[in-house]
Amino acid sequence: MRTKTGLAFSKMPLFSESDSKVIQLRDYYYNQFKRHIMLLLEQKKSRKVSSQKGYLNPRALYRHNFSDNVFQKTIRTESADTTIIFLIDGSGSMDCSTDAPIDGRFSRMNICSAVASAFAKANLTVLKNQIPVEVFVKSAPSVNSKSLTGTSNGGMVILSRVFSSHDKRNDFDTLLGLSCYSPIIDENERYEGSYTAEYAVLPALSKWIKKNVKTKKCIVFNLTDGESYCSLGVEGYSYGNNNTKEMRMKYLRGIPNVTLMIDAYDNQKSALQEMYGDNMVMASDDFSSTLFRTFSNFLN
Repeated sequence: MRTKTGLAFSKMPLFSESDSKVIQLRDYYYNQFKRHIMLLLEQKKSRKVSSQKGYLNPRALYRHNFSDNVFQKTIRTESADTTIIFLIDGSGSMDCSTDAPIDGRFSRMNICSAVASAFAKANLTVLKNQIPVEVFVKSAPSVNSKSLTGTSNGGMVILSRVFSSHDKRNDFDTLLGLSCYSPIIDENERYEGSYTAEYAVLPALSKWIKKNVKTKKCIVFNLTDGESYCSLGVEGYSYGNNNTKEMRMKYLRGIPNVTLMIDAYDNQKSALQEMYGDNMVMASDDFSSTLFRTFSNFLN
C-alpha cells in the first residue's frame, strides 16, 4: 500500500536478475559445501548406553547382584535440531566488486548470495532439508515517514526475510539475484539505497526467533564487508561499530554465531573480531572447511 508521501514497502528492490557467472560461483561453493555439510549431522551417529531393558550385555552381567542395568540400547542424538539463520549485509558498499575463487570479479553481494544459495542447495540435495535454513537481508534506508512506518520514530533499520527452507517452492536460485537496495519504492517505483545496519537489526531478529524458531538450537551466520553505519531515531543517532559490538553481546549471548567477512584485509582482522567476536572467517581464505568446522563445534 502506497502512503501519502509516495513511499511504499516492496520486495521488488531486494531482487534483480542474476547472470550465469553468479550461478557458476554458487555451484563452486555448492561443490565445496556438499563435501562438508555432513559434518553437521555427526551427532546423529548412534551410541549404546546401559539400560534395564534391551539387549543383554554380557560385559555387564557381573553387576546383576547390585544393578538391573545389564542390558543395553541404542540411542541417537539429532544434531539436525538446529536452525541456521543467514544475516546478509544489504548496504550500498556490498555492490563493490572483489576477487572470487573462480575467474572474474563479483560484487560482495554476489558472493554472499552465492554462499547462501549454495548452502540451501546442499542442505536440500545432501541432507533433504533436515536443517531449517532462513535467510534475511539487513537494510538501513535513507528515507522514512510516519505514514510509511506508522510512527514518528525517525530513522530505522529493516530486516527482510528472503528465503526459507520451509517454503514449498524452496527456490534457492532466487537468492542469486539479491541486490543492495532497501525494500522501499517511491511513486515512480524508484529504489532507495541502504546504509549499513549490521546488528542494529538484532532486536527484531530476537523477537522473530522467539516466535518462529522451533528447533532446540539456533546458529546466526552473519555475512558482511565490515563497518557499521546508519542513522537511527528522530534525532539521527549515529549507529557505529561500538554499537554493533554492544548489540552482539546483548542479543547473541548464548546464541552460537559466526561472521563471514567479505573483502577485508588481514590487518583489519583484530578490529573486526572485536566487533563481531572471535568466530570470524575471512572470505579471502578457502573458508569452507573452517566454516563447517565452526558449525560442527557449535552443534557439539
